[in-house]
Amino acid sequence: MQSPPEQLYLDLMSSVRDRFDVVANLAKAMGGDFSRAESAAFHGRKIVEGIAFGCLVATEKGLKSIPRDAKGQWNAETILNSLQKKGLRAFPSPSVIRKATAEEQTEHNVSITVQGIPARRISTSEFIAMYQRMHRWLHELNPYVAKDRSSFYASHGQSLWADLAAIELFIERHFISISGQGFFCTLRDSTDGKTKVLPLSKSS
Repeated sequence: MQSPPEQLYLDLMSSVRDRFDVVANLAKAMGGDFSRAESAAFHGRKIVEGIAFGCLVATEKGLKSIPRDAKGQWNAETILNSLQKKGLRAFPSPSVIRKATAEEQTEHNVSITVQGIPARRISTSEFIAMYQRMHRWLHELNPYVAKDRSSFYASHGQSLWADLAAIELFIERHFISISGQGFFCTLRDSTDGKTKVLPLSKSS
């Protein structure tokens, strides 16, 4: 029996958080720059795929179904393009959750509200571009194309670490919904450090 969407989303985000922890250890580990970046890119690709799967779970939460052509996919680009083509806009929005103001309580009859953080947003197209950039690290360097590992790192290392940092800020605390149903997630709760998912309606 399949787990409910809340549990599926928590499992995905827990995996994403674990991979970010590995990336953080790689960033400060001893060893060659190329090897550390290569390993970080591997986890980065899986982070992006986990987030894309989360978009499918949020779609199922809101619509009670997901597109057939996306359900069996693992490639993040394919999944996100499938959702976009169908006009399904389930995509994370960096956010904080806070107590509702008196005005919000009166107007919307809510006790909490989710407030977006525009500076941390990543568009779907740029998210896919980051995923594509990580792909270049996943194959052995062709000696007829790439001069050597040091040169490759010099050309692509900085953008890889920047992409990973941007994605972590993007997903660290976020809201995701479709048709007014979705989740608020924090990868590291401020009280106990655990990954948590709270089901919410869009008006909450």
